[in-house]
Amino acid sequence: MKTLVRFTSLILMAGVLSSCYYTRLKTPATVVDDQKFGYLKPAEKMSMMNYDFIGSRILKPRCIACHDSSKNVNLETYDLVKSNLLKIKNAVFIEESMPKRGSLTDEEKRLLWNWILLDAPFQSEQTPPQEEPMVATYDSIRMHIFEPICSTCHNPDGTGKRVLLDRQSLLDSPLVLIDLENNDESGLLVALERKDDKRMPPAKEGYSALKPEQIEIIREWIKNGAN
Repeated sequence: MKTLVRFTSLILMAGVLSSCYYTRLKTPATVVDDQKFGYLKPAEKMSMMNYDFIGSRILKPRCIACHDSSKNVNLETYDLVKSNLLKIKNAVFIEESMPKRGSLTDEEKRLLWNWILLDAPFQSEQTPPQEEPMVATYDSIRMHIFEPICSTCHNPDGTGKRVLLDRQSLLDSPLVLIDLENNDESGLLVALERKDDKRMPPAKEGYSALKPEQIEIIREWIKNGAN
């Protein structure tokens, strides 16, 4: 009798284990919860879910430097991005292998993920708000230059961690990144205006030099006391 009970128990256990295995096979690792990366507010859906916004906020500063016409996955135009949506989704959100120079921020992931969920619309339901012009304040320079262009490397865990770009680190740096007495000798300006391979942002990483007007705004900020 005991042998029969033990045999019956083994059969039931085998059935449970096999059903678990079947469930695992039916739920591949590539399935991602639609809202894993956060919801969209209604106003964001109307103003941000369009190619111009996603392109300028994420694709151009974080992706296109590497994914141009010379690469297997070219993301230079909307049609090319649309045709590679599945690859983008897998590389960024599932395999987490892109971008190569550091993961997207949580906010960038939220916006890109929801744009992809909406099937990457070219236009949103409403014209996106005009981007604020860059002015000679730290917050404006951070928003237009430091965060989208520089923070990939210049962060505590990045390759440029020796040079951090929060305001206090810039002022306290032993590299004299901000020289309030001799403004043009500021290491930040020198790095931005170099013509050799040590220029920042680095050409070898696919970055273009800052526009002269952008550098002049940074110069004005330093001249005004770097407040």
